Amino acid sequence: MFIICPLSQCASPEKRDRFLSYIEKIAPVTFNTEPNCHAYAWFRSADDNDVVPSHWLRGFEIYTSVEANQVEHRASPEYKDFRTAAGEEKLLSKPSDLRFWRPGGIGFLTKGAPAVFGPVESSSRLQYLVTEEINPRNGERSKIFELFRRIVANAEQDDATLTLWVQDRIGTPDTRPEKIEDESLFVLLRFEDRNGADAFYSQTKSEWAKIRELSEHNRRTTWVESGIGFIGR
Repeated sequence: MFIICPLSQCASPEKRDRFLSYIEKIAPVTFNTEPNCHAYAWFRSADDNDVVPSHWLRGFEIYTSVEANQVEHRASPEYKDFRTAAGEEKLLSKPSDLRFWRPGGIGFLTKGAPAVFGPVESSSRLQYLVTEEINPRNGERSKIFELFRRIVANAEQDDATLTLWVQDRIGTPDTRPEKIEDESLFVLLRFEDRNGADAFYSQTKSEWAKIRELSEHNRRTTWVESGIGFIGR
């Protein structure tokens, strides 16, 4: 599997909404005509932290191959319209990072049935997502993985935790001339709601504290469903 998790730096709240209006057209086409895409979902800021601006967006896409992403997905008229608009309307303040992640062999994408997101109303209980970006200290990666195995064991028994998936760069082509080994990790956590997330992090706070101690850098950002896309098939 080849995964991209772009942090899209929309230039303003208005351009964020414009960006999503194009994504909303792409998502059903992707779901209905691209069997090699196993997730295509976009999330709004949860507006409960200031780590990144609240008008940025987080994407999450899974493909069976590079070709499924770079050829099949980009062939639809809806996607081409989006790419044109992104440039002409300057929807982003800088290009998104579209480098691939790969499954790290720890965690789960869903607990059975896939998630298909529908229209969000003001009264809706929104799914709540957390992304963890982690750069392990030299030689500490295996210890961090063991901590994640403990966290996942807890998540598997927690009904409010819907996704906990660890990803890394291992096995992805490094196009940089210096060929630096990238040991960074990306973790997606999805919960029924904010309360479920708070309870889970409270239950596993000692493991997260140890992961921070073993990391050079980590960044936690929080998101809610936008009503667009799907996770799993």
